[in-house]
Amino acid sequence: MPQEKQNLQEALKKLEQLVKELEQKDVDVEAGLAKFKEGVGLVKLCQSQLRQAENEFKKLKAELEENTPV
Repeated sequence: MPQEKQNLQEALKKLEQLVKELEQKDVDVEAGLAKFKEGVGLVKLCQSQLRQAENEFKKLKAELEENTPV
């Protein structure tokens, strides 16, 4: 499994865990804010990795289309 994909999966798993923790009614304000900040960082990481994968896909698709006879 590529490291990038593993990191994305780990980030998503951690993000899901943070959401569950924030949904609890007894979350301290400061702890909740820290978890929210961590979640924002994870969302940014996931977006970046997905953007990179999308760009790579587009590049490979363009290469394939260039090499495919019409």
